[in-house]
Amino acid sequence: MKKIDISYASKSEHNIAQRILIKTIEQFTGKRKLQKIYNDFSKNNFNPRYFWSGILESMEINIIDKSQNGIDIPAYGSLLMIANHPFGIIDGLIMCSLASKVRSDFKIITHETLQFAPELNNYILPIDFNENSKTTIKNNLITTKKAKEHLLNKGLLIIFPSGSVSVSNNLKKMYEVDEWKNFTAKIIKQTKTDVLPIFFDGKNGLLFHLFASKLKNQTLKYSSYIHETKKMIGKNINIYPGNIIKFNELNEFKDRSELTQYLKMETYKLGKFE
Repeated sequence: MKKIDISYASKSEHNIAQRILIKTIEQFTGKRKLQKIYNDFSKNNFNPRYFWSGILESMEINIIDKSQNGIDIPAYGSLLMIANHPFGIIDGLIMCSLASKVRSDFKIITHETLQFAPELNNYILPIDFNENSKTTIKNNLITTKKAKEHLLNKGLLIIFPSGSVSVSNNLKKMYEVDEWKNFTAKIIKQTKTDVLPIFFDGKNGLLFHLFASKLKNQTLKYSSYIHETKKMIGKNINIYPGNIIKFNELNEFKDRSELTQYLKMETYKLGKFE
């Protein structure tokens, strides 16, 4: 497998100076460790479908299902999996891992960081909710079209409706602080898709919240994601999957904002932090 570059430095979001700063901080706060884990794992020539579970095992990250009945992902038919977004790249790895154990026709709308390995591109639909350039807007429109087509073709799609990692350092305040985008409600209405909500129990550490909440510096915030990811090695992560919400129930909401707030409430209720 080719040499890869795990980094949150983005050509579409950051200028040259910002990318250099992000990559420099990443290099000293965990990037080498993560790339070594990936390089050791990739020597086995993994099947891309099972990369997600395999890399989590290599990181010794244990996913603990705290729901009463266990997660229920149907093997066929269109499905939208949604979740809160407390950690970063780990959230995406876990959601894809859960989906991959049941079916192969899944895709995830996520930050371009997960595209570090070309073999994974078939599963990733990159998006940038900042939309700070014409190129970004154009790429987002392409992703939106592909996501809609995927659900209409009875596929499984994974979305983090907030579009960004939670900046709250208090679990009970996350519900108030997180702003979910109406994009999820829009695509549900367009594709008449059922929804499976999942709640992640946890938050990022002091460094991330210093950059994101106190200093409110986006560049430094991005530079801390790799550090936060490295800290998750060897940890247990509790998840609370809910029951599938049928489209017929969701269709009762005529306003996208109301539907978005309902989905957010139902997701956070799973962790009893609403």
